[in-house]
Amino acid sequence: MSLTLHTHRFSSNGQKAQLMLDTVGLDYSVREVPFEAERADWHVAVNPMGGIPALVDGDFHLAESNTILRYLADREGREDLYPRDPQQRASIDWVLDLWALVVRPALFSYESAQYGIVIGLGAFAKDAAPEAEVQEKFDKAVPKLNQAMQVLDPVGPWACLGHHTIADIAATPVLHRLVHAPVDLSQVPRMQTWAEACLATPEWQALIPSCGVPNR
Repeated sequence: MSLTLHTHRFSSNGQKAQLMLDTVGLDYSVREVPFEAERADWHVAVNPMGGIPALVDGDFHLAESNTILRYLADREGREDLYPRDPQQRASIDWVLDLWALVVRPALFSYESAQYGIVIGLGAFAKDAAPEAEVQEKFDKAVPKLNQAMQVLDPVGPWACLGHHTIADIAATPVLHRLVHAPVDLSQVPRMQTWAEACLATPEWQALIPSCGVPNR
């Protein structure tokens, strides 16, 4: 069956779905969704909520980036990325939930300042804030980020289970942004170690030019 990913090249959620497709070695096409607040009818027909990304797999439609990661791992039998063992799978799900519910909200004010994010319009909808303001907003997130990193495997570098999983794939695009932002990531040393491993994967390195990930 043909796979089509509805995404936008600057969407970190879309980037992680695309990274997953590349990691499991699937052929797919990309249909770019404009960042306008009013989503196009052809996209809403796939995801009524209008969010990015969405995946079309033949007659099957799916949205929400972490759900797409889980689906593709199961679809391709990649138990290395998302094991069937309930405790191992739960460890990955814990990191995915932590990332979505704790880490991303903690980072949002920094990302909004650095990338000119406007809700409904996405990145670069307004001018970036001065670097000092970006660092100040990141500094406020540091205690929450260090607390969250205690959930990760303390040895590392991967999030859990001692190897690369969908928990790492889910975090990679935002970790890339952090590494290239005017912030001191050494304030969150476990996140810095995690980022170094995730950003070095060949699939991510290959994806950077095609999806327009900002190196800033």
